[in-house]
Amino acid sequence: MNPDGPGPSRARDPLRHAQRRARRPLGADAPLLRSRRRVVGGVCGGIADFVGTRPGVVRGIWLLSLLPSLGITALAYPAMWLLLPLEPAPATGPARADGVSEQQAHG
Repeated sequence: MNPDGPGPSRARDPLRHAQRRARRPLGADAPLLRSRRRVVGGVCGGIADFVGTRPGVVRGIWLLSLLPSLGITALAYPAMWLLLPLEPAPATGPARADGVSEQQAHG
């Protein structure tokens, strides 16, 4: 007999919240940021980085969702472009003891 009532029994996750969080992939707690590898505004690239897939997949899903959503996703893109912060710029190179990067010293 199923204690949850009629229907198929549901398996409950026996792990506590902290243990479930530990199972998540590394970087899963990273904030949603716009990507610097961008075609237009970096929104799809940022979402792809956040979910762990390729930007082309997110762009394809976005394009396919335009018609069924009656253009709501077309309005969401510029809103996210304005609201999401841009990911930080990568470091230009290792810093030396005098505070000058290697590229500045040789450039």
